[in-house]
Amino acid sequence: MTRFPYIFIIVATLLFASPAFCDTVELYSTGGVRRVEVEVASTRAERARGLMFRAGLKENHGMWFIFNNDNRKTFWMKNVRFPIDIIFIDKDFIIQKIWRSVPPCKEEPCAVYSSGTSVRYVLEVASGFCEKNGVLENQRVQYTP
Repeated sequence: MTRFPYIFIIVATLLFASPAFCDTVELYSTGGVRRVEVEVASTRAERARGLMFRAGLKENHGMWFIFNNDNRKTFWMKNVRFPIDIIFIDKDFIIQKIWRSVPPCKEEPCAVYSSGTSVRYVLEVASGFCEKNGVLENQRVQYTP
């Protein structure tokens, strides 16, 4: 009976410490509909941390950044350990800009990657995802929480 609190604490810690990939983003690409399981970054702290210090991303997994306003967004790769594709998406869920195979930042100052126009969402996926799946600018995206 005395083991229950310890087991509960361990299980709860594991559940809340691991990223939750339960939301879905669908990309309507030249190769058909591509579904990505995403971890959502909607708070300032979650967006600031992003994919820092992670070992990598599984295939068809990503991080979905939600912002409260529409403006030009810039991202960098500080403390991100693997290359990614960065997809900038406007309020109407249209892809405005794709940066492909963005490398990790090896030394400062880190390069900055801009949306170039006003966007509300950003999707980060494993490097090569866009090329492999025919994802292009001006294509539609659907987000399902």
